[in-house]
Amino acid sequence: MTTLPDARTADARVSDLYRRNVAQLGTDDIVIASHGGSGQSLIGNILAELGLNYVDAYTEVLHPDGRAVVADQHVSYRQHLASQHDKDAAGEQETRLWPRFVKTHHPPSVFADATIGGVWILVRDPRDAIYASYQWRAGFAEEEWDKVPGTFEEWLSGPGDFSPSPADDWHAYYTAWAGHARAYDRVEVLRFEDLKTRPTEIVAAALRRAGVDIDDAAVAEAVEASSFARMRAHEEKVSAGSAAPAAPRVIREGKTNGWKGWMTPELAPFFAGEELHTVAQKYGYDLRSAT
Repeated sequence: MTTLPDARTADARVSDLYRRNVAQLGTDDIVIASHGGSGQSLIGNILAELGLNYVDAYTEVLHPDGRAVVADQHVSYRQHLASQHDKDAAGEQETRLWPRFVKTHHPPSVFADATIGGVWILVRDPRDAIYASYQWRAGFAEEEWDKVPGTFEEWLSGPGDFSPSPADDWHAYYTAWAGHARAYDRVEVLRFEDLKTRPTEIVAAALRRAGVDIDDAAVAEAVEASSFARMRAHEEKVSAGSAAPAAPRVIREGKTNGWKGWMTPELAPFFAGEELHTVAQKYGYDLRSAT
């Protein structure tokens, strides 16, 4: 039996702001769907550096004309991310408003009644994505349902956000979005690992297929401006003024195969499910390999 996200549970975790933003979407909006920890900060920064309209519907108020303005309660968090900090600091600025690229970690049932123009599915090795998601939630979660216990193993042992476990969430999420995306002509699958090894090629090709006329040199510059070193340096600068020197970081490591540094015999069984392996294989990830 194929595991899919429980729509009722997923819907209950949609904020009022996000729900309002979904109602603003139209055929010129492309949703970038990813499990948490899969590289939204990276692709978002690249698109913003290109002067394109990447919006975070969790922290911004979207308008029908394409504009998006930071919600007051999220200003502090957005300072961690270079492109979002710069956008908020600049206020009104020249941006190509369409297509508008909209971040989501929600399953497609949340968009069941929305009108959108396309889907980019952003995927990362589930071991790295699930671990990164845990680390983010340990540092930044505010809602009770979003908070995690003190160890990664404890969290893996518990229920997922909309399925029986965090590992099940990963394959349920991508199975659901792969099915939903069939309804659109503008569909891309972007792998985090490819964005790290050949980003200019991947991003330029995806944008051209989305109808954005873009120069490879401009994409290369945007990629350089979105490097891990630069994005981490920005966050360190912002955090240096914090009263909490050990504050958590959004930009943590940005590595591929980071799981090799923390995987243990005790944790490995959580990533051994047949359905997880099957879905991961479709995206080029062999979870049986230790290399």
